[in-house]
Amino acid sequence: MATPNTTTLVIMGLRNRNLFLGKKCFFVTTSCYKHIRLLESDLCKLIVANSLNFVALKYKISILGYVIMPNHFHILLYFNKENKLSNTMRDLKKFCAFEIRKHLEVNGSPLLNWIRIANEKQVFKVWDDRFDDVWIGSKELLEIKLEYIHQNPLQSHWNLCNYPEDYKYSSAAFYLGNEDSVIKITDYRDIFD
Repeated sequence: MATPNTTTLVIMGLRNRNLFLGKKCFFVTTSCYKHIRLLESDLCKLIVANSLNFVALKYKISILGYVIMPNHFHILLYFNKENKLSNTMRDLKKFCAFEIRKHLEVNGSPLLNWIRIANEKQVFKVWDDRFDDVWIGSKELLEIKLEYIHQNPLQSHWNLCNYPEDYKYSSAAFYLGNEDSVIKITDYRDIFD
């Protein structure tokens, strides 16, 4: 069987992340379990935002772009030191899952029944097991992914705002000069010349 070439691996989600340990920038997507809208509330979106800020500090990551949607999020991560993508996502998802579940319990949300699973290792499942990642090797690809991120809330099946910069849980306003963001953003132009 032939080994996939580098171009193929860049386009699809990275399944063999060891090949990319020396790489710095990634477009990452993760979704809620069964695409349930667990991030619908502002509080749950803030849990994700605060967790992203925490792992960015812990793993010395610059966040170049993001959007937090009702049932998934996209982020553009740049590892300033060692690439610890798997550890980053493990920590992020674990902390968010605990806090989101706690929020749903306190509020008696019926969503708890939707995420309850019959498994000896866990009782509730907030996230899909996997996350998808694409290595960003050029400024052009980064700009394509950033545009996709910023247009996500405008898609007809979401229709969350009229203009990308109006969506509070996105980096779109940052790139138009509004420094007020729930996540600390690093301008990608400071990294990609």
